[in-house]
Amino acid sequence: MMRDPLTAQSRFCKPSSFRHRTGVRFTQSLLLLAIGMAISTSGHAQEQACQIIPSGQEFWIRLSEPVSTYSSKNGATVQAILIESPRCHGIPVFSTGTAVQGHIAHLRRVGMGLRHASSAVAIDFDEILAGPQPLPFKAQVEEVANGREDVKRGVIEGVAGEETPQALMTTRLLHLPSWNPESYWIFLLRRAAFPYSPEPEIYLPPGTDLRLRLMAPLELPAGLPSAPQTDTPEDGAKIDTGLRAKLLALPDRSSTGKGQPSDVVNLAFLGSAQQIEQAFRAAGWTYGDSVSTWSVLREMRALSVLNSYPHLPISNQWLSGEAPDFTLQKSFDSYQKREHIRFWNETGLEQNLWVGGAIRETSAAWSFRRRKFIHHVDSDLAAEREKVVRDLTLTGCVANVYRVQRAKAPERLKNAGGDTLRTDWRVAVVQLRDCEAAPNLFLTSSTALPSRPRTRLGRFVRTQALSIHDLWRSNAIYASFDFSRMFIHSLQNRSLQNRRIREYEAAEKNIAVENTASGAN
Repeated sequence: MMRDPLTAQSRFCKPSSFRHRTGVRFTQSLLLLAIGMAISTSGHAQEQACQIIPSGQEFWIRLSEPVSTYSSKNGATVQAILIESPRCHGIPVFSTGTAVQGHIAHLRRVGMGLRHASSAVAIDFDEILAGPQPLPFKAQVEEVANGREDVKRGVIEGVAGEETPQALMTTRLLHLPSWNPESYWIFLLRRAAFPYSPEPEIYLPPGTDLRLRLMAPLELPAGLPSAPQTDTPEDGAKIDTGLRAKLLALPDRSSTGKGQPSDVVNLAFLGSAQQIEQAFRAAGWTYGDSVSTWSVLREMRALSVLNSYPHLPISNQWLSGEAPDFTLQKSFDSYQKREHIRFWNETGLEQNLWVGGAIRETSAAWSFRRRKFIHHVDSDLAAEREKVVRDLTLTGCVANVYRVQRAKAPERLKNAGGDTLRTDWRVAVVQLRDCEAAPNLFLTSSTALPSRPRTRLGRFVRTQALSIHDLWRSNAIYASFDFSRMFIHSLQNRSLQNRRIREYEAAEKNIAVENTASGAN
């Protein structure tokens, strides 16, 4: 009896087909299991990564007790609070107002000026009081906000008498007495023309903001409560349609009197002028004086003693052909460094809308082309915008914050002074409310520390002692050293600017890669 070949083939092929389907299903199961394990491992790794904040991260604290090189002691405890937390995957780890503690690790006081011409202090912040037990960490100070003090490797260094503009104008002549003793009258003339000198002792009052950098990874304990998320979405859809259209239709930048584009409009405020004044006053901001003879004299005084002028005039700029309605600024103890905003009131809406651009000035220099001192500004406009939002939010005077994205790609610009600006074209819309916040926000100590000799006689004797330090610099050897130091500082500043540009380009490239990956997914 012959078998049907098709039947035989079908019988022969059935086991093979079955094995093939079984193998495919087994392979698919293994693949799904591997994917699940990978996702689980990735999530677990991400969760583990959030338990450790890597070193190098920067954050901000605010002193709640004063520090003085004149009267503080080595080893003394220093109290502060967090105003900007370290972040884990872009999310703040600790709540605003969390206590931070450190101690004075090094102190150099000027005293009567017999040994040292300048002061210095190093503060080691090493504990965050975020739970039942203090959380140890290692960080060093990187910057004193709007301060004249330099910070080198965590050491805050005060100013010295030879760093004043009047001293710099004659410092190249300090070697003359070694060749011609009769030329010492130059120093006497300088003292007669500029009788003021800067305070050499460092004094950091309560409310001083310090930028810290983590010097070692910070391991977070299990069960640490997460910080409340106060950031609002970037979506501007929650804003009234008319208001959103008004914001998008605003000019991108203000302009100088000569029509040159200058500041980028990146802030908007909903509220009355009184609410703006309350909020900014609580955050430590002041009004700028109008230009007058007295303001110019006060400006020269501040420049000669390397101090701030809290009401330093702010130059006029125009938005849609209109001058600003008022200006506000924030400074500490430096003529060269401050933050300022020009405010324009926009009409045609039911809501009271004010717009402006946040700028942080980082230095001042004489411009031969303009025949006056001009301020150079920080290029990162987004960072300054968010700092203003953060400071106002801390006062309790902010109801909501929204952010509106203009339809432009991030780019580099130039302001009227020739400085490079970087912007993401976002506008932060701050909705204000009535508040009675005290200017000394989060400050828990009323301790007052002497910052200099109490009597005029003591200060006069110290000033004369400090002037003796000019004698050992009155030679050609020191002049050569001084020129070399200037050259090295110039190279260092240029290298720092180039490094910041490279870091910004790398960040832009990473954001572009992430956006491309998100779009592909």
